[in-house]
Amino acid sequence: MPLWSAYSAFEYIRSLWLKTFLFITQPIITRWLPDPYTNAGNVRVDARPTYESRVTMTEIITPAHANTKGLAYAGTVLGWIDVAAGIAAKRHASVPSVTRSVDDVAFLHPVKVGDILTIQASVNKSWKTSMEVGVKVEAESPLTAERVFVAHAYLTFVALSPRPSPKTYLGRKLIEYQPIRVPEVIPYSQEEIKRYDMAESRRQARFARKAQDLKNIRQLFQAWSQGLRHDTGKNAPIIPHPALYAVEPEGASNNINSNNADDSPSQSPRDRLPQRRYSTDPRMMPMSEKAMATTFAEVVELVMPQHANTLSITFGGQIMAWMELCALTSAHRLTKAYLLTASIDSLNFITPTRVGDVVTVRSIVSRTFKSSMEVYVSVEAENLQTGQVNFTNDGFFTITAMDEKNVPVLLPHAIPHTEAEVELLEGSDDRRKKRLTQRQELINLVSATTPHTLQTPLSP
Repeated sequence: MPLWSAYSAFEYIRSLWLKTFLFITQPIITRWLPDPYTNAGNVRVDARPTYESRVTMTEIITPAHANTKGLAYAGTVLGWIDVAAGIAAKRHASVPSVTRSVDDVAFLHPVKVGDILTIQASVNKSWKTSMEVGVKVEAESPLTAERVFVAHAYLTFVALSPRPSPKTYLGRKLIEYQPIRVPEVIPYSQEEIKRYDMAESRRQARFARKAQDLKNIRQLFQAWSQGLRHDTGKNAPIIPHPALYAVEPEGASNNINSNNADDSPSQSPRDRLPQRRYSTDPRMMPMSEKAMATTFAEVVELVMPQHANTLSITFGGQIMAWMELCALTSAHRLTKAYLLTASIDSLNFITPTRVGDVVTVRSIVSRTFKSSMEVYVSVEAENLQTGQVNFTNDGFFTITAMDEKNVPVLLPHAIPHTEAEVELLEGSDDRRKKRLTQRQELINLVSATTPHTLQTPLSP
């Protein structure tokens, strides 16, 4: 028998023995482990009222949270939404909880530097080991005291058993964090009862939702990140700068923008809608089309302790912030304009990422409309100790383009050239129709519960 065959058989037997041993002993050992909550003198209950999980966070938007136009990044706001929802889930379950999924989030109003952001979260309903947390975001101007509705989100959290951190390999296998039963939710107010009743239908919709299989485009992403792309483009030119060159090279142009093809007056925007005004800024006049592959972007991040919760699992909000960063990079490669994230489609976190993992985020503009674009983003995590790479999650961002006066900017077409890109393009019309429908439903819902009339935001 070859040596490699004998080694493979040994590894298979060892793995089978370990799985059998853990299957028998893990339920028994986990019952013997101490519970920090009960050890502190508390008693676990079977049900809790909704108001006990209520959380209100207040944040002030600073320049560090915003882009060059002074508008807050959606990823920053999503991160705060995830933190507020996580606190609410942990208050209800009294155990560590991790983000399992995020429903579609539509931003109805931009948030500016200096605004005071109020984020309210509470558990709407709980099931065996999971909870739905609803989050509402409002912004307040410190100068006028005017308040405006910003966004609403639903997040699903899973409660995990509170266990001490193991130090050995066998300990990590025996004391692996397992889902644990959470208390039921008792709604009292009419609004709480309404959210409680609607939570079950949203849960069934999540189970019924079928994600599009985009494995081909993710494989294309990996090939591009490894330098296997044929049309890599030319190297950037060397343009002398007076602060870095004591003597300007002979023949250098004084106008550093003289070779910028995008500023050519021969380039004209696409036909415009007669009922809507678009930017006439010559710096933002789009080309007629661009190859979809030219918008590819990649962001690589090392998960540090500040990115993770007490279980060393990366915050879902941090993943979403990295996803938006990558999506904005792709969007900037399509157009020269100011960008604003309008919405993010629902996300499902398939596998968790932990401290020490390398998270790779890749994105590409999957479809352009008049002044908005859809950007597809995928995330994978690599364990540097084992070399294992896992697909974590993916999603679609909707990003709008505008000029300095907040006038929409016309965008070039993103043209697919490969089968994987064409596959990604398919379904974009249905996805957009779904987003606009949900956006209008949210506007109608907020308008019905707000005493003053909510103005319909400009839809891309």
